[in-house]
Amino acid sequence: MVPKKKNYISPILSFDFYLENYHKLLKKLKVENDLKQLGSLLKRNIDPSIQEVLETADYEALVVTDSNREIVWADNGFREMTGYAKDFAIGKRPTFLHGTNTSEATRGEIRQLLKEEKRFKAAITNYRKNGEEYQCQIDVLPLYDSENRLTHFLAMEREKKAA
Repeated sequence: MVPKKKNYISPILSFDFYLENYHKLLKKLKVENDLKQLGSLLKRNIDPSIQEVLETADYEALVVTDSNREIVWADNGFREMTGYAKDFAIGKRPTFLHGTNTSEATRGEIRQLLKEEKRFKAAITNYRKNGEEYQCQIDVLPLYDSENRLTHFLAMEREKKAA
């Protein structure tokens, strides 16, 4: 009598499937946590259109500034991207991340776009705490109160990798 040969599912295929879903779950949990913290910070419900943007956007860090452009909150991704603790950044303007190769023209364009109080995307050269230069892709959304007055800016940031 010849023993039957058993067929096994490859653990590699199972792991690949698991890993793909694991990353989706992590992103979902990160967004849910960010939305909860934003709601707490702003002391109001987050507009559904902003929720949708956060759920579909590809960002590594979130930064919220007040209307004077001083940082009032950053998520955990901020430290991972910049090396700076969130507490260090609070009260500073995002310009503290700029350095010698940060384009003055780009800085001026961003200042103008902020004055227009409309959503915009831009890329700027920033510097990490260790002095390393990186290209930061930002997607900025103005946030308004119930009387349609500007209260904050929300910046979704990610490092722009070289191709």
